[in-house]
Amino acid sequence: MENIVLIVVGLIALVIGIYLIKYAFIGAVGLLEWAGESGFIGVAAYFACWVFLFPLMLIGSIITGALASWSE
Repeated sequence: MENIVLIVVGLIALVIGIYLIKYAFIGAVGLLEWAGESGFIGVAAYFACWVFLFPLMLIGSIITGALASWSE
């Protein structure tokens, strides 16, 4: 019985992880497009933020990607 519960919890975690990675990628591409509108300075700031503000950029990318996916 314990093995079945662990398998189910593992599959649920895997599905959630796949969705989070998908949302993070979609959000990161969207933010890069938005930064690209400002030219080189915007893209340089985008990559600098990924280096120095990684957790915040990851959360922002996931939120942005989720909102973009849900709005379609």
